[in-house]
Parts: sequence; C-alpha cells; structure tokens
Amino acid sequence: MQERSGLAALIVRNTNTLAVFSGLALVTQTLLATPSINYTSQQNRTPISMNLYATQWNSSPLFNLILQSSGGAWGYDLIHATNTFAAATADGAPSQSGWHDHPVPIGLVQVIQGGIWMQEQDSPTCLTYYPTGSMFVEGAGHLHNVFNFDKKTAAVTLATWFLERYLTSTRRDQPDPITGNPNLASPPPTGLCPGSPVPPAQ
Repeated sequence: MQERSGLAALIVRNTNTLAVFSGLALVTQTLLATPSINYTSQQNRTPISMNLYATQWNSSPLFNLILQSSGGAWGYDLIHATNTFAAATADGAPSQSGWHDHPVPIGLVQVIQGGIWMQEQDSPTCLTYYPTGSMFVEGAGHLHNVFNFDKKTAAVTLATWFLERYLTSTRRDQPDPITGNPNLASPPPTGLCPGSPVPPAQ
C-alpha cells in the first residue's frame, strides 16, 4: 500500500473533462427526475491514483484525511464542478437545480457569484440563503433543491467531490419529497429558515 501525505499526494494524471447541461440525466434516472431549469454544470474529472493520508495533530486546527484509491479500475476520482444558475426571469420565476442528492462521502461547495437559496428535505417549508463567499457541505442522502431568485445576477458555485470511479455522475435526481411527484418540483417556500442570512432586496 502506497501512502503519501500532504497536498503533494493530490497531484494526479489523466484528466478528463465532461459537460453536464440542464435537462440531461442518466436514462436510469429520468423517471425520478424533477427537472432543472436554466441550470448548467461544467465538470473536470481526474482519477486519484494513490492512497492519501494526511494528518495534523499539533496545536494548529485538527486535520485528518484517509482515502483509499488506486490507478486501476477501483478507487476515487476528484471532480471539480462549476455550476451556474441563470438569473430569474422578469416575472420572478427562479432557475433551479431540481431535487437531487450526491452519491459521494463528502462534497465542498463554495458560492463565488451571486447567491443561492436552498430547500432541504429535512426543512422543506423554508429556504436557506447562501451569499457570495459562503460554503456548505453535501453528501449522500442530503436531498435538496437549489434556486436563484435574483433577477439581475446569475449565481455560480464551485463544488469539489470525491466520487467512486465506477459511478458516472455526481448527482442523483430524485422526486419531490413533499408531493412525491417524480416529474415536477412543487413551488418553493417563501420564508427563510431560522438562522439563514437575509438576501438583499430584489
């Protein structure tokens, strides 16, 4: 078993680029897909060809990472995605991702332009706003739908995923958890969740 510590272990080869656009999904997922609207995702996928081990136990903040991978048919790939939510239409209809989760152990998402509003299965009656400069963590089983209500500015997020090599997508489309409808998302809630940042006036 080969182990490397630190960021140097993340230098890998054989980068593949793929594009995922609104309305495209695996054939096996389309029957359970609430559609995305005016949303696109551009992804870069690179195999992680070795085991990763990095640890920091000193007086600095704790950090530990253990990841088993290989240069063969099994292991994890590193995926960077740029996700764009178009500005809302003139009548206020938002762009949206559609209900989905991600088949990954962890994903780190940064908002780099505009802001997004997230509706989650665990709190479906309210929205959490994430402005530029904020981040959140996602993973398998975190069912959510993301919106952009801003009529002037497109929202852009950067996501980093660790995806098992045999999987072909970082996203699993899901039916609306409120209505059970597999083809149409219910209207988004109008109120903010407790503790959510307040978006700028539209």
